[in-house]
Amino acid sequence: MEVIYIIPGTRLEMLDAEYWIEKIPDADSLIMTQNDIMKFNQKIVEKCDSVYDLKSYRDSLTYDELLSLIKEYKLPEKEMYFRNGEEAKQGFYDCITGNLNITEIKKVNPVRYGITIRKTSLRSFPTEIAVYSRKGDIEFDRFQETSCQALEPVLVLHESKDKKWYFVQIYNYRGWVKACNIAIAKDKEEVFDYLDTDDFIMVTGNHVKTQFNPYDKDVSEIQFDMGTKIPLEKDMIYSVGNQSAYGNYVVKLPLRDDKGNLVFKDGLISVKEDVHWGYVSYTRANILNQAFKLIGDRYGWGDSFNGKDCSSFIMYVYKIFGFKLPRNVDEQERCPGIAYKFSDGLSLDERIKIFDKIKPGAALYMPGHAMIYVGMDGGVPYIIHDFTGYGVKNGDEYDFVPVNEVMVTSSLLPTSNGIPFIERITSAIQFEK
Repeated sequence: MEVIYIIPGTRLEMLDAEYWIEKIPDADSLIMTQNDIMKFNQKIVEKCDSVYDLKSYRDSLTYDELLSLIKEYKLPEKEMYFRNGEEAKQGFYDCITGNLNITEIKKVNPVRYGITIRKTSLRSFPTEIAVYSRKGDIEFDRFQETSCQALEPVLVLHESKDKKWYFVQIYNYRGWVKACNIAIAKDKEEVFDYLDTDDFIMVTGNHVKTQFNPYDKDVSEIQFDMGTKIPLEKDMIYSVGNQSAYGNYVVKLPLRDDKGNLVFKDGLISVKEDVHWGYVSYTRANILNQAFKLIGDRYGWGDSFNGKDCSSFIMYVYKIFGFKLPRNVDEQERCPGIAYKFSDGLSLDERIKIFDKIKPGAALYMPGHAMIYVGMDGGVPYIIHDFTGYGVKNGDEYDFVPVNEVMVTSSLLPTSNGIPFIERITSAIQFEK
């Protein structure tokens, strides 16, 4: 029978999580309890400057403090281009600067609390207009930072001049989001009384939706992504939208009223959807099962294109167990855990030998990229990652082959400059005690 290769070194059977799970002796053993993971999250807050415990955030910011946060983002100094190929001119940047609303920053600026009612882009500046470093590029919008999932707590620190944007702090990032996607709460307690419930479902599939509701479009066919924690309605509800609640989870959803304030309504999510009541048990089998659900998912810089990038791929996989990881590669690499370092000067054989100690499901890091280790095959470490592409030798140089999706590859696969991924790896981290 002919062996079919998708990417050099990758066979079709390797795209099945079970192919790798069967190789793990302790695949179903519990790595950490939920209580252990909560303590681990606190260690992340203590060790990683970019991760915050939003409950203990300050009640207000001074003028200088708020201004310095907003000005962390610098306008480009080199030529940038719009999607249509036209160069961004100074007038465009002047409009952005004006919309920052710096003149309205007060001596003391109270922090407001809110909840995202849907997934929303988090951007460097209060504008939807994308800019790119190269003419003709539509993949890497340089104003796109990340996304914030639905049903996440946010701290609203400032408002744009046109009142269409909020400058917010989420647990692991800051930036501008569209105000229409944020419901403002009365106080901190209203947010966390809702979110800190023990009665919730986790979205374990790539995407799930609420049931269609012909009576209320606000709760009809809302999409939630992997890692979203959705509180359940605590009261006994027998019908929503003239549909029986049998065969469904009755979920309590945050919405905005006509003044932008937080209100709640009930929706339905079918029990057949890929969700889990409570957090998923933290085992190596479950790490791989979750990661492999995203095979073929479109790469999106900063979560654009309704996709993920390399580090958010890892972040969302681990969220279903209750982890609150940092957003970016360099920040994740500083997390606590069982770490293995790949020092400069190691031979290829020495690098492969280190994987004798590393457990499948560990996160792997190299400059600008993150991966998950899935196991050994034929003496070669294999990885699953959300990546842009690889290199193929053409004479004395390497041609770039675009992939732009989540895929399983050999760690020996060449990067765009011909250096194999394994030779660029700097560390591996197992997120555990």
